Amino acid sequence: MNSSFLKPLTVVILLASLTACNGLKDRTLDYIGKRPTTGQFFTEDETSLVELNYDAGDEIAGMLNKRLPAGSPITVQLFRLRGNPLVTDFAKITTEQVASRIAQKGFAVVADASHYPTKAKDEDMPDPVKCVLTGAYSIGPYSIFLTAAVTTVDEGQIIGSWDWTVPLNKNTRSLLPHDEDNPLVPMVNTTSPYQDDNPDKNKASINQDSFTPAPGFEENIR
Repeated sequence: MNSSFLKPLTVVILLASLTACNGLKDRTLDYIGKRPTTGQFFTEDETSLVELNYDAGDEIAGMLNKRLPAGSPITVQLFRLRGNPLVTDFAKITTEQVASRIAQKGFAVVADASHYPTKAKDEDMPDPVKCVLTGAYSIGPYSIFLTAAVTTVDEGQIIGSWDWTVPLNKNTRSLLPHDEDNPLVPMVNTTSPYQDDNPDKNKASINQDSFTPAPGFEENIR
């Protein structure tokens, strides 16, 4: 074959190859994005813990407005980690924030309900009802699942409850222990916040793990 004919043919083949490579490169960039491969793969949810807990407190308080007589005292129990006896900073902070929000809405969140009256001051008003705020949480792979409820002490009736999730991010992880002897294995449990995990015990355990609210709660009475 004539060499003068091969040279133009070679140039045409090279140009076609370069065009194909450039097209493949563009399609690849469209597929994987144009960010460096060392960039952040997932965006961590940094929603404020207090914001989510206050939202839960708002929802519970809204239910109490319709069902709880004025002046009814609400004691507080530390929220518990289902299936684990550990007391965590996450539990303490979440309990405080939910209880604080309910108190901000005008309810009597108290450390001791024994000295509160059991009769209404006005005969036309219903008698106060002693209640307890309890909660429980489970740790999932990416979120923490929480349940909180306000329950009457005498009858064990739930008069306000809410379920919500908070992201398992660097902030919430810092409130959970990382002791190798007591690993927090991700788990999800849908039992009620005041129900014992032991299947042999079905009664509410409202007299255990009491929690003393910060000073000032008792002054905020609806």
